[in-house]
Parts: sequence; structure tokens; C-alpha cells
Amino acid sequence: MKKCIFFLFLLPEIVFANPTFNANPIAYQKIQVQSWKAQRDFGIVKQDLDFSCGAASVATLLNNFYGQNLTEEEILNKMDKTQMQASFDDMQRIMPELGFKAKGYALPFEQLVQLKIPVVVYLKYRKNDHFSVLRGINDDTVWLADSSWGHVSMSKEQFLAAWQTRDSEMAGKILAIVPTQENITPNGAFFVKNPTRKTQFITQHIQSQHPV
Repeated sequence: MKKCIFFLFLLPEIVFANPTFNANPIAYQKIQVQSWKAQRDFGIVKQDLDFSCGAASVATLLNNFYGQNLTEEEILNKMDKTQMQASFDDMQRIMPELGFKAKGYALPFEQLVQLKIPVVVYLKYRKNDHFSVLRGINDDTVWLADSSWGHVSMSKEQFLAAWQTRDSEMAGKILAIVPTQENITPNGAFFVKNPTRKTQFITQHIQSQHPV
């Protein structure tokens, strides 16, 4: 997964119901929790296996940004990784048959902030390899669409603690995916340039994309 960031910037036009109340407070609280979980996970392909975060991340990105309709299982089968975790190389290898091309990069956070499309990021969390979808970023906040955690926003420092897996100059690794077919139109609303760490922001943004 050792991968020139310039490729990303050659494609700027691409890269760059009312609640139901219940007299029973316990029952009402349960409804609220379920509602929040549904919002937290909305649109994300959740991973069913401990090692399938890579496949779920690819499906999440392709479905939400490029309008595809793929499952985690389909991606795992195409990569032939139904029994073990995939790598960026595995993800890149299957892209042509899906109508896309992908390339991995190592880059500093300062260049990551300049991205104009969502990417798959490689993280090291509690000593475990993990893949997630970066769908929003600015100088101090990162928004992930994660197959395990759902939609989550975090500070730059929190993100770097997991993403900075290389040296300080080229801090972390990403996989950028772009279409090779002209009839695939990106969903610009999926990538956010000015996310905040407020739960309300994420909830409102998701609802604005998918009104009830």
C-alpha cells in the first residue's frame, strides 16, 4: 500500500416525520435511541465481518458518491477476500471491472485537506488495521463514513492519531477512486469541505440529502 498526489489535482472537476410520543418513558427513550442509530448509520454499508472494513468502505464510497448499488459481499467476492482482510492493492485491482480506476497515495495532512472527493483512508486503531471513508475535511475537523462507527466527526488530532502511520512528511495513506465512464456523475453533496464536530451538523446534513 506504499503509493504522487498530483494525480488528484489533475481532475479538479471530479476530485476537486415528526416524532411519535409514548406515555411510557422507557418505550419513548428506546424509540429515540433507534432513531439516532438509524441516522448515524444512514447510507453506510456496515461491515458484517471483523476483517471486511475495506470492502464495506469501497461499497460505501461507490454507492454514495458515484450512485452504484454494491454490497459488501459483492466487493469481497470480487477481491477474493472472503476469509481475510483486503489491502489497497486488492481494492485497486477490481476497479476496472466496476468502471473505475483507483490509485493509492502517501501524503501529509496539509494535502489531504485540499481533496475535492471522498477517499478511502487507512487507519491504525488500537493496533488494528482499519479502512474508512473520508467524506469531509477542513483544517481542524474530519468527517468519516465508517463501516463500524457510522458517521463520525473528529478533531484533526484525533484523526491523526489513527491515520498518521508513516513518517511526519508523508503522514498517512489514502486510496482515490475516479470513474472511467462518462455516464457516472458524482454526488457532490456527499463530500463536505467544511464539516464541524457538532452532532447537529451531521444530522441536518444527512437529512438535507435524504428528506423524509
